[in-house]
Amino acid sequence: MKLILILALCLVPLGAQDKGRVFLISLDGMGFKAFTEDPAAADMKTMRRLAAEGISAPMQAAFPSLTAPGHASIFTGVYGNVNGVTANDIPATFETRVNGFRAEQLKTEVFWLKPGRSGMKTIAHNPTQGFPCTNFNSGPNVVLMNGYQTPVVAPEKLVKAKDVTWLDKAPDGLATLLKSQLPIRYFRYDSGRIQFVGAVFAKGFHYDTIRMTAYSGKRYVDVERKESETEPVRTGNKTRPLARYFSEGLPIADITAVHFRLFDMNAEGTDFLLYQTQAKEISICEDGDTQATKFKQKLLTTTGAFIGNGAGGLYTKGELGVPYSDGLAERRFLETLELHARQTMRHTRALLAEYDPRLMVDYISTPDDMLHTWWGNNDKMIEPYRRWGYQIIDERVTQLSQLLKEEDHIVVVSDHGMTAMHTELRINKLLEELGYKDRVAAQDHFLIAKDKDPALLEEVKQKLDNFKDGETKVFAEWFWPKEAATKFGIGGPFGGDLYFDLAPGYKSTSGTSKPTIQKLERVKGEHGPLPTRPDLQALFIAHGPNLHSRAASMKTTNIAPLVLTLLGF
Repeated sequence: MKLILILALCLVPLGAQDKGRVFLISLDGMGFKAFTEDPAAADMKTMRRLAAEGISAPMQAAFPSLTAPGHASIFTGVYGNVNGVTANDIPATFETRVNGFRAEQLKTEVFWLKPGRSGMKTIAHNPTQGFPCTNFNSGPNVVLMNGYQTPVVAPEKLVKAKDVTWLDKAPDGLATLLKSQLPIRYFRYDSGRIQFVGAVFAKGFHYDTIRMTAYSGKRYVDVERKESETEPVRTGNKTRPLARYFSEGLPIADITAVHFRLFDMNAEGTDFLLYQTQAKEISICEDGDTQATKFKQKLLTTTGAFIGNGAGGLYTKGELGVPYSDGLAERRFLETLELHARQTMRHTRALLAEYDPRLMVDYISTPDDMLHTWWGNNDKMIEPYRRWGYQIIDERVTQLSQLLKEEDHIVVVSDHGMTAMHTELRINKLLEELGYKDRVAAQDHFLIAKDKDPALLEEVKQKLDNFKDGETKVFAEWFWPKEAATKFGIGGPFGGDLYFDLAPGYKSTSGTSKPTIQKLERVKGEHGPLPTRPDLQALFIAHGPNLHSRAASMKTTNIAPLVLTLLGF
């Protein structure tokens, strides 16, 4: 039994796949160029082995090359002009936008419903368009878990001693729980809908640990002060545990959980730096829109919180330390990326143990978090930290691949690559300056005309085509949907009227509050431009007993048919 992957991107099964599981994992933002050409990615040993033993290729993403449309094309097998997800912020009308990450925007069902209807147990773990549960993403034999679009119970927070209210006496329930070498100091603080209570105590001869609870409840976790990690996940042949200095999860009211990391505390216990993760509700639907309440409670209690991202926002604001200085801020940021990888894998294991599926769809955001921050940055001090980040990604794939049996397949993909950006262009502000306000608007990499007037769009195109930043012609290429719909899947009822690509290094933004064109302080990674650019191409790797040929190239719309073929459809 063989599966031949034709270079024309047709999948031809020479026999039905009647056994074995299929694991599809999406590495958000992990481009083919980053994987194959970035020297810092050399330590991605498991992914390199899977690519060498299986098949791999660059993959054309959706256009614009953004997360919501990219994943929607992976999960539905069609582009945004058909599935309805044309951007991260989709134009519902000329004036309004709707969230492209939410399931209401899907106009085509996702591919995992088909095996579910045939009786195969299927799990989709944190996919985009995975909430709320609808007829387009959930159904019979499908378990759909998502925490990205669900309500926030408490925001991520970096807590300092000056931010808390110190208490004169022990809160109920905490007074008799602790043994301390020094007098215990109690505090509380509010975060979103939760009031957290802490007890600073000393296991040794100085204050070194904080016990955290919510609402002075019976559940608590201890978090001990530890210096930030100084070595990456892998050193030589040794691999250390991910996020080992983070606390275990603190379940709260059986709907959410948080983790803590005590980055610093002085010996007197009067000053500290405590990181609290965001608390999100999680949705786990079984067989449609029925919430798996008992399993959800079990998951939060035994494995901990949903962690959607690392603390990239705190890092760029300088709250984890001074970026690009002594490396402390970078190491702390990487520890939060490790926590995301650790928690998503813990949840994956729990889902597999509970439901025993034939198909597992998995997702991690680590590459996108890391490469947005450091892609294109040639600062020599950053390369070791980028290497560390790639190791985290590979370790996550390693742990998943260790669950594979001989008859199983694993497909590793991404939704887009990453390109280096040095300048932001606020196109809506430029359109205002040119006199087109309230007639033409820009969203991501396309224009929308209020009256759908082709002559007006052609006029705007000519003016924008002449726009320069110094000597640089900023607008590089133009695409009319009627001419490029087949190649890029652009246009459609919820797409643009005219698409464009900018010169390399320029980022398209929709805001109007800042200068029309603005040089960034530092080069950073971005995506959205033309997906056929080498650095924007997505990653495709597949490994298993029925994959033998080499693919020259792929499209994200090929993934759903491939996975279904591997399952015997």
